[in-house]
Amino acid sequence: MNLLGKIFTFSILVFSIVVLVVAVAVYGTHKNWQEAYNTLDQQFNLAQTESQDLQAKYESQIDQLKFEHETDRQEVAKLESERDALIGLNARTQKELEDLRAVQRENVAAVSATEENNKRLAQEVQTLRDRIREAQQARDDAFTNVLQATTNLHVTAGQLQQLRERFTQVVADLADKTNRLREGAPAQGEFVPTVPGKISSVRRADGNQLIEITIGAVDGLKKGHTVEIYRGDRYLGRAEILRTEPDRAVGQVLRQFQQGQIQEGDDVATRLRVG
Repeated sequence: MNLLGKIFTFSILVFSIVVLVVAVAVYGTHKNWQEAYNTLDQQFNLAQTESQDLQAKYESQIDQLKFEHETDRQEVAKLESERDALIGLNARTQKELEDLRAVQRENVAAVSATEENNKRLAQEVQTLRDRIREAQQARDDAFTNVLQATTNLHVTAGQLQQLRERFTQVVADLADKTNRLREGAPAQGEFVPTVPGKISSVRRADGNQLIEITIGAVDGLKKGHTVEIYRGDRYLGRAEILRTEPDRAVGQVLRQFQQGQIQEGDDVATRLRVG
């Protein structure tokens, strides 16, 4: 046998040994692949079922997160609105605070001015009190003088009333004598003088028509006398004298004698019976 045959034989021996070792190893590691497949298939099904459950939980959690996100978004929008409202309220509060501070400053200044004014008024009040005491003393003195003057005035008024009554009597006597002389009547006895005049005003009082005429006590008129009223040649009525003064008198129109509308400017005349 040559060298090549030896090498080839040796190679076959080595290969056989290797194959033997591999065969022994394969035999030692031999498994039941069908059983392994079934086990793996069961594990796969369990894993697939678990995956589906996890997917459902995932989708549920996603929906829950979306709901919570929307709720949070709405809450954030609400909080932003409240924040804007609070910002506006804070701004208004700050403005009101500034206004109150300004008012407080004005009030402090007003209080200071009032205190100064009160001090000044207190001084003026004290001055006025002193003046009042002086005025009261002067008033008491003046009251004493007025009391004395009032007493004198009452005395003078009594004297004046007596003089007026005397004057009225003298005027009546003078009018009587004047009318007698004008009519050519005797100094004593009864006569009927004519006294003409005008109505100077007409008014109403308590439902009665009153007239004021331009003749009075100096013309011989007395309370209770009557005057005839006419306009031209038209007779209008009669009036009774209520009050006389030296140069005028007031009378009341007697309705039972009235025959026309009496007005200012109408003529009056009387024939007085003096005894």
